[in-house]
Amino acid sequence: MKGYLFVTTPGACISRKGNVLIVETTERKTQIPIGIIKHVFLFGTVNITVPAIRLLSSRGKFVFLLNRYGRLVSVVYPEFFGSDNNIRMNQYLTFSNEERKIAITKELLQRKLEVTKLVIYNLYASRNLKPENLNEWAEGIRASILSAENLQSLLGIDGNISRYLYGKFSSFNESPFYFERREYYPPPDPVNALLSLSFSIFYSIMHPLVLSFGFDPYLGFFHIRRGKHAALCSDVMEIVRPRLAEFVFTALNDEFFEEGDFSKDKGGMFLRTEALKSFVKLFSDVVIHGKDEAFMSEVIAFLNWLKEEVKK
Repeated sequence: MKGYLFVTTPGACISRKGNVLIVETTERKTQIPIGIIKHVFLFGTVNITVPAIRLLSSRGKFVFLLNRYGRLVSVVYPEFFGSDNNIRMNQYLTFSNEERKIAITKELLQRKLEVTKLVIYNLYASRNLKPENLNEWAEGIRASILSAENLQSLLGIDGNISRYLYGKFSSFNESPFYFERREYYPPPDPVNALLSLSFSIFYSIMHPLVLSFGFDPYLGFFHIRRGKHAALCSDVMEIVRPRLAEFVFTALNDEFFEEGDFSKDKGGMFLRTEALKSFVKLFSDVVIHGKDEAFMSEVIAFLNWLKEEVKK
């Protein structure tokens, strides 16, 4: 089965020998056949040779370069990844229609709301509790989504959903790591560091997935592209942000991490090398290759819906 290759060891070097990638560190040398690799993630000061990039590119593999905080720095696209020009043209036409952009965003947020509701219910159920007023809150948010008249209003509603969700996680946080609110790059504490890392990896995975549906990943309907931001990737991952947050807090409450697993400098908080290796394995096992496939299935369902929607 194909899998994602994560290389996290500082100073590691990736080279090519025939159709095999050689991952070399100071401790060992590992050979990985190109056929079992789906895409490649390189963290921090990992090096890769041009021949290795050419091999990956010729086989349709993406190479994602992330800094040590997990923030995506660059994407090396394969030389051929396929594209449906009709889908892209429809996407561009839809983007230019404000009313249709609002309709797509409303669908997106309603799906995110359903996932958020389920995650909060699971949070209470795991402690043999019943959430009070969850249905009433969700119906109120849904009514606000349906009645919203512009994208700015929907952006505010999305913020309300996130604050409500993080407030619940904060209340049920049983780990030694204090969490008050979501803070962005650079992450100031271990919880926000793990959230940012999880979101960044999943955002990266959205690049090839969005392209496989024929879309332009840089043209979103809800998020606004700034610089090299792939806005549509951020759009579609909004649906599973609540699940990714649940993944992080579950790992913390299960004592998967210790205080010594983290380090901080003026750039923010980040995972140390060995802890990062453990994290990406857990992420791969639970999020990417999880048995229920909840993360990917919800995104794919939305992309299928979107593909039909832009054709109208």
